[in-house]
Amino acid sequence: MSNFASGNKSKAISDRSGMAFPYKEMRREWNGSFVHESEFEQKHPQLEPKTQKGDSQGLQNARPDRVEPPVSHVLTNDAFSSGARDSIIVNVFDPGHGFVNGDVVKFTGAKAKFPQQPEVSRLTAENVNVAQGHIVTKIDTDNFSFSPNDILDKFLTDNCTPGTTTVYVDLDGTLTEYYQAVATYATDNGLLDSGGDWYGLTPLIESAAVTAAPTSYFQNLAKRAEADALIDLVIAKNGSWEVLSSQVPGTNQVAQKNAWVTANFGTIGSGIGRAPAATNYTPNFDKGPYGGANKILIDDRTTYVDQFVAAGGLGFKYYESGGILRFGGNRSSVGPVTVLA
Repeated sequence: MSNFASGNKSKAISDRSGMAFPYKEMRREWNGSFVHESEFEQKHPQLEPKTQKGDSQGLQNARPDRVEPPVSHVLTNDAFSSGARDSIIVNVFDPGHGFVNGDVVKFTGAKAKFPQQPEVSRLTAENVNVAQGHIVTKIDTDNFSFSPNDILDKFLTDNCTPGTTTVYVDLDGTLTEYYQAVATYATDNGLLDSGGDWYGLTPLIESAAVTAAPTSYFQNLAKRAEADALIDLVIAKNGSWEVLSSQVPGTNQVAQKNAWVTANFGTIGSGIGRAPAATNYTPNFDKGPYGGANKILIDDRTTYVDQFVAAGGLGFKYYESGGILRFGGNRSSVGPVTVLA
């Protein structure tokens, strides 16, 4: 087969201009056009654009960011303080605690240091370090509070058998504003500073207040703000309840207290609403005789609770603050129950 001629002396007609040009100066364009080199046009880049990928941003093994949950940590020695007088609150100083309303936290190693009187305001280490923990109310980012009484719900759930268990509830200081009345008497008689706390309310002052009280003293006591909720809880768990209070022999305290119960909860033994099934009064300041199997006492006085428990019953120490007081903590630890359990 013969070769093509070199075209050194040949002419070629351009497909673009139709003019004749030296053959050796011709070029082939991308679309097949045979043109002179002066007319040659490169293929436009946008006719065959390159595939462009977005900038790499995500990591192949990335983990999403999260808010770190609170964990068990150590409190300062003076982290705990009781709430305002007549409240049922304990405040906790815990900078950056991270808890929200409704969280349940458990304390470990806390030691509560309180004066012996008044007994209503005493807390023990067991009240604070209870295994089930306490429900948090957030005050701010550095402080939260809880009520030592918030464990009563589980206590009753675990120990009540409706129809079998008898739940006794104390009156003075648990359902009534008994200590407010005693403090008023003590203040009026110069035995307590006006607006002060209750930690100076000795048994002597308390006895003097009751002795000097008018015959309608107990009948006219105010009802505690938490009283209705307390009785509602007892009825929900056990179906019924009874009053167990003390009396001074030779006085009309029983009549006064029964009148107070009827006025505030309904006719005794009626089974209607919050009315108690019965009222019981011990004349010798000893509630031990009412203790025994399937018996529960809710009382603000440690002495009565101890008497009742020693007799075979179960006791719940109801707490009411005697005033703001730091009670240490012994560098206890605190954290969510789910972490510590």
